[in-house]
Amino acid sequence: METERTELVEIDAAVKACNALAVADPVRVALVRDLEPIAASLAVYAEAAKHLVVVDQAGADHATEICYSIASDIKRVEDHEILSRITDGLHKLHHRWTGLRDMFIAPMERDRRTIKGKVIAWQEGERKKAEETQRKLQAEADAKAQREREALLKKAASLKTPEKQEALREQAAAVIAPTVTVAAPKSGMRMAARWKASVADDNEFFKALSLRPDLRGFVEVKLTSMERAKAANPATEIPGIMFKKETH
Repeated sequence: METERTELVEIDAAVKACNALAVADPVRVALVRDLEPIAASLAVYAEAAKHLVVVDQAGADHATEICYSIASDIKRVEDHEILSRITDGLHKLHHRWTGLRDMFIAPMERDRRTIKGKVIAWQEGERKKAEETQRKLQAEADAKAQREREALLKKAASLKTPEKQEALREQAAAVIAPTVTVAAPKSGMRMAARWKASVADDNEFFKALSLRPDLRGFVEVKLTSMERAKAANPATEIPGIMFKKETH
């Protein structure tokens, strides 16, 4: 099939892409040469972050110089040509392999959902038919029991002996229709049921929220959105929310 050939071509291309990313010795040498000085600085930066104390202008200037050095080294790593090419290649390789995986999984998941949907539709139809049959048979059983009770009561009314009348009335009261159960056929397919919620009236929900603390766990306080609103309009105030301006 054409799709099979396409998938096999993609497999071959993905394997070749993996082979192309093999890091040659000259590349390793260049990476070590360029990144080794920065690696040596990491311990210095960590020590400064842990023990540096800023109590005067000189200390602040020294700390600023270290921050600039760190920023410079970060840029050198981010802009490193070889490292960028390798990283870009890995990203592309990731997309290629995930695309190859989806080429197999996506159509199979689609077809499985379609087939499963047909089984669910059949099973639901059988359940409804069984319920209808059960209602019909239960109605017939109830009607039969009712007729038996009425016949016994009628017979009791025709008797002249109170004791015999009472006995027939008790016998009539004891006539109860059996509970009819009709089992619907089921497939052997494993299925999961879940509840789906939707907003019917958000005003009612928020009104109940103020009265029922147990509902608070269903609400997310979006602090990030509030911070953006405050940044856009510094006069923004929200009840129960405290804004604190921080400098980075």
